[in-house]
Amino acid sequence: MILNKRLLRRGAEAPLLAMTGKFVFWISGLALLILGCGGSSFIASPTPMPAPTWTATPLPSPTASATVTPASSPTDTATVTPSETPIPTFTLTPTLPAYLRGPGEITVPILLYHHIGISLQGETTYYVSPDAFERQMNLLYQWGYRTISVELLARAINEGAELPPKPILLTFDDGSETVHSTALPIMQKYNFTGTAYIVYNYMWVPRYMDADQVRELYAAGWEIGSHGLSHSNLIERPGRQEDEIVGSRRQLRSRLDVPILSFSYPFGMYNSDSLHFVHHAGYTAAVGLGQETVQSDKNLFYLYRQPVKGTDDLKTFASLLPWQGDLENLPALTIVP
Repeated sequence: MILNKRLLRRGAEAPLLAMTGKFVFWISGLALLILGCGGSSFIASPTPMPAPTWTATPLPSPTASATVTPASSPTDTATVTPSETPIPTFTLTPTLPAYLRGPGEITVPILLYHHIGISLQGETTYYVSPDAFERQMNLLYQWGYRTISVELLARAINEGAELPPKPILLTFDDGSETVHSTALPIMQKYNFTGTAYIVYNYMWVPRYMDADQVRELYAAGWEIGSHGLSHSNLIERPGRQEDEIVGSRRQLRSRLDVPILSFSYPFGMYNSDSLHFVHHAGYTAAVGLGQETVQSDKNLFYLYRQPVKGTDDLKTFASLLPWQGDLENLPALTIVP
């Protein structure tokens, strides 16, 4: 029934696709669901450094950028999202004081999610269950973390800006419908916002957000960025770089009528041409992959992000954070079935 409603909604847009010759990109979008957002990343720092594995470890200093082994993406299968269940109520802490940070190096962890749901095929790399996600948000809140935007981080790095004591960025690649249906309401309980990186052609693919849902995220205080036109590997398909980076920003702004200020490299892959087009397109920052939490002008166009996997327990998740509470007595949250 949900799929039928989605198809009816998108049916009105089908003539537009045919008229604009984007049918081929729709096919590309479907095919790329097999590829996913994993993959190896280039090192973002100016000089080569050793690449650690995906194993989550405490992050005391920016010494290495992460290399993520290519992995299959979740296949185009229905995502089972449990209905919303009540949780114990709690009183939100008043707004924490802000402190001037920057310009220059700033410690800000950036987390990367894809789907907040349960894969019918048992995929766990890109699917974080709603219960696990809610426990992660509760831990962040109880430990004093507060969300900011990529735009605010870029401004702090460039010229200095007021940030909360423990700033954090929560980013979501690809535009899964579960970001709208599941992540958004959970994060609203904690007054958290996120950054959604949208693949333009995926807005017409089932189980991905359409234009109206993306606009609803923006209206709720979220930031919207580009993840390309068709999620192409920019290194393997160099001829696509201008369309994927420059063209995607232009088309997303036209379609959504919202600011598009940052870019997320598909698969975390980039080269000097990618940087040229990112600057040429007018983005103020770009994000990739890496285990570091110290961000600066040296990696403003390859900000380090740490992927959160569905197999991470709460202690593993906590180890991704630079400011930690008691790892042996993590905040408890009872979710009533």
